[in-house]
Amino acid sequence: MSVYDYIIVGSGIAGLYTALLAREHGSVLVLTKGSLDECNTRYAQGGIAAAIGEDDSPDLHMDDTLKAGGDLCDPEAVRVLTEEAPDRIADLIKLGVAFDTLNGEINLAREGAHSVPRILHAGGDATGERIETTLGVRLRESRISFLENSLLTNILVDEGGARGVEYLEVGSRTRHQIGCTYLILATGGAGQLFRYTTNPSVATGDGVAMAYLAGAEIMDMEFFQFHPTALKLPDAPPFLISEAVRGEGGILKNSLGHAFMKDYSPQADLAPRDVVARATVREMRKASTDHVLLDITHLPSQRVTTRFPQIYRFCLSQGLDITTTPIPVAPAAHYMMGGIRTNSWGETNIKGLFACGEAACTGVHGANRLASNSLLETLVFGKRVVERTMDGSKGVAHYPKDDSLYLRVPDRAALTGQNPPPTLERLQSLMWESVGMERNEQGLMLALGTLAAWQGQLSDHRDRPSAELRNLAITGRLMAEAALLRRESRGAHFRLDYPETLMEWRRNIVITRGE
Repeated sequence: MSVYDYIIVGSGIAGLYTALLAREHGSVLVLTKGSLDECNTRYAQGGIAAAIGEDDSPDLHMDDTLKAGGDLCDPEAVRVLTEEAPDRIADLIKLGVAFDTLNGEINLAREGAHSVPRILHAGGDATGERIETTLGVRLRESRISFLENSLLTNILVDEGGARGVEYLEVGSRTRHQIGCTYLILATGGAGQLFRYTTNPSVATGDGVAMAYLAGAEIMDMEFFQFHPTALKLPDAPPFLISEAVRGEGGILKNSLGHAFMKDYSPQADLAPRDVVARATVREMRKASTDHVLLDITHLPSQRVTTRFPQIYRFCLSQGLDITTTPIPVAPAAHYMMGGIRTNSWGETNIKGLFACGEAACTGVHGANRLASNSLLETLVFGKRVVERTMDGSKGVAHYPKDDSLYLRVPDRAALTGQNPPPTLERLQSLMWESVGMERNEQGLMLALGTLAAWQGQLSDHRDRPSAELRNLAITGRLMAEAALLRRESRGAHFRLDYPETLMEWRRNIVITRGE
């Protein structure tokens, strides 16, 4: 079995950036289940947040992040995120990322729940794609090895530490093992859990499922962010309408043309995403419609087409000119705030196993992610992962004494009745209806029983679709377990039967595998 110093699973910004840093300290292998270009990062339109403006500061950025996080952020992790942000932006510039400028300076935009303009963009609404492309070019120019079409199927753990991986070669359906000193999971999110999502097909919760099965702690899984403005057109594929559209002056209106967000929040259209998403659902329910309207027709058309070229071109390809006609939108699953529990150095409770990016739960997002902090998180904590390994450390994450709730979840639950065989469509419908934006005990219990049964039925996976479906069943079950346990509403987690936010629930839920 060949051995690398670093194996990095995932080829989004988190994986590529971490690989480019790690190559200075040892041999690196990037493992990805699709192509290097197939990832969630490419679809990140909103931009990347950093306190680089004259009227901004890391302290102000930290304050905004903590306010958005529903009193559940880890203050130390947020401090690290906001203080190190400017240096990570400088790293991207050195690597060749060209951020948009105005009069020779980086142009900064404002988004919901940010108190000042601090969002950097590249190519208007193509920020994720521009960063991903730049890092991909640098990786291909380097001496980094990579395996495409190779799906992680098992984390090899020996004497309490991660020693390597087992992966499925997708084309031949054969399995292989590779050893490593450090294993870094950068596998992205799990938007494919839901019927309506802004995520591409690769977002199937692979890292969370594999880490959970290996014995890692999984935290905050009940907090999944639903973006309030995904395009809602008949027969149109899923497509995100960036929050930056509202940051530029876009206004949400109901079917009667009323600008409704001022009825729900003093921040109106710039309120945090969970507030806007639930307000949108309520307006849709009142009018018995499947969408509301996002209106930017009052903005100069040239400003719209140059600021949002991807959004403009895509909508035009669907027969919609957004400079003259309001955009029909509805909420869709967008971002997983929970994940593999790490400390501020990316360490987990398993020696030698690290995580960064959306697959990780660093504590910076709390119950509700502040817009454009996600791309930043991948850079800041990816850098810290590599720094942690430079002294040969293979330590285990230690957390200060806290009042987190610890839940052990068995592999299978006792079930009654019959369940239909698992399919992706059935799983997505179940999650959307029972573990979506509005939850209750009855729906969560139904989801748990079904997902537990499916998890057992999917233990024998021989190809990528069956392995991904197994990972979705596990990840969905962890989400439902945490959502059922949290008997309150906070941030992106809303219980119809427990609608209040309660002080006694200002605590994290940590899940591990076991009886």
